[in-house]
Amino acid sequence: MSSIQKIKEKVFRTIEKFGLIEENDRIFVAISGGKDSCSALFLLKEFIQEKNLDVQLKAFFINLGYPNFEKIQEIVEKQAELAKVNLIIFDASFLGKKIEEISRKSKRPICSICGLTKRYLLNKIPRELGATKLATGHHLDDFLTFSLKNLVSKNYSWTSKFLPKLKSNHPKLLTKIRPLFFITSSQTKQFCSSLNIPIAKNLCPYTPIKLKKIKKWNELTKFFEEKFGRNFKIQLLSSLIKISKKFEEKEEIKKCKICGEPTNQEICSFCKIFGKVEFDLNKQIVEMNFGD
Repeated sequence: MSSIQKIKEKVFRTIEKFGLIEENDRIFVAISGGKDSCSALFLLKEFIQEKNLDVQLKAFFINLGYPNFEKIQEIVEKQAELAKVNLIIFDASFLGKKIEEISRKSKRPICSICGLTKRYLLNKIPRELGATKLATGHHLDDFLTFSLKNLVSKNYSWTSKFLPKLKSNHPKLLTKIRPLFFITSSQTKQFCSSLNIPIAKNLCPYTPIKLKKIKKWNELTKFFEEKFGRNFKIQLLSSLIKISKKFEEKEEIKKCKICGEPTNQEICSFCKIFGKVEFDLNKQIVEMNFGD
């Protein structure tokens, strides 16, 4: 069996074992132009086709208007075209400018503000466009790095979230699925390379900042893997799944007093930063038809 076939089978097993896809789903795949989200898009499309499921799959891209984002969007369009999946582009460039300005004034890391902005939009916009689930390209190495980072910083709020499927516990929260949960970063690179898929490499101007921060955590997991064998990552991730299931979050979900979106606070993090933001989906959304 080829290495690409092994990747495919592992992803398909994850989808089936954890019930990531169901009949009549409308799944939006968050894509960034990178190898991980692109792999998720192609593998989900292949699974749906092979199983002959009545599932609607769309790619979703947020354009924050940063330098080089026009190039990234071109790559995203090509990826969706190759996958034969319709692409929805959300123009959030007005927020991109605010993110840079707020970061400068508050001294808060720009990747932190950008991250919470995208999390907010990735739940709100696809939901308003009819999505039932949001798929992301987060992979095994992402989850291990994130778990170690939060463990060391004593942030236990994410304990219940290390799962291939995060079920919605609120009418306005989309169920999130992670088909690459047991796939490594090197495997997504190998997968995209085998299909000659164009990839956006470090085109976001702030990527070097993010990479520098996670490098030490990647080195730590690599050290453990060398010491305890190549199955160390899978064994640790399997343990995280058991812990997450045991400590499944039961916190009360409230409604943000400003925007009405779900939050565990009186005012959501997005509104604390930006205040009340008006969205016009008719003007900010472009859908490109690449489907079969």
